[in-house]
Amino acid sequence: MPTLTRWFIKAAMGSLIAALVVRALMAGLPFWGLPTASAALAPVFLHLFMWGWVTQLIFGVVYWMFPRYSQAQPRGNEALWSATFWLFNVGLVCRVIGEPLHLLRPEALWAWLSALAAVLQWSAGMLFIFNTWGRVKER
Repeated sequence: MPTLTRWFIKAAMGSLIAALVVRALMAGLPFWGLPTASAALAPVFLHLFMWGWVTQLIFGVVYWMFPRYSQAQPRGNEALWSATFWLFNVGLVCRVIGEPLHLLRPEALWAWLSALAAVLQWSAGMLFIFNTWGRVKER
């Protein structure tokens, strides 16, 4: 298994663990009189689960298992794949920090952090498509 695939899959499993912890916190916070904090964590759970776990697992498997791009570059541009991994995960961390803070304290700083997260993750998605498109072909 390629190193970058292991990175994607391990990061995905870390996101799954984090998503489950966040969901457990969401269930307990109303009992401690913090229903607003529980609601602020809802997007964090969604992003950790769908983006961090599901999407990242897909990225890792696509990198590993899709047909070769060429003999010289079997998986496409390795530097772009690394950039995809880092942009995606830095964006995810920015989103996990920025979104609940923006919901609880609607100040410009937290809005910019959420916007930065969106740009980073969108960029990672575009790099993924660019690097994968040529590997989707007939036999």
